Amino acid sequence: MSNASRSSSPNGARFWAACALVFALLVYAGVRFIPPTPPPRLPLEAVDIPAVVVPIEFVVQGKINLNRASAEELQKLPGVGPVLAARIVAFREEHGPFRSVDDLTLVSGIGPKTLDGFRDQVTVDDE
Repeated sequence: MSNASRSSSPNGARFWAACALVFALLVYAGVRFIPPTPPPRLPLEAVDIPAVVVPIEFVVQGKINLNRASAEELQKLPGVGPVLAARIVAFREEHGPFRSVDDLTLVSGIGPKTLDGFRDQVTVDDE
């Protein structure tokens, strides 16, 4: 067989087609494996963000005297809102001063569980 007959054979065409395919795959894979250049890093700058500061009182300073406290002061107790504070003041004005902290259970809306939530924060004594 001569060289001319080999290049015209079907096996020769398949070989060069396979070579071209492998070359194309290597070029494609090589391009895919080269990582892109990272974007330039921007310098860090301080940013001012407006904020609202809301003061929150977590600890009640001293005990609240039930016989002298205003409705606003009574609202500082856990579980006592504006309505319940108004009931305490109204009860005090109608029935006179509280004789003990347990007398608060006579006020509508205050049960033993509510009273236990702030019992150590209130007093009826003049200290």
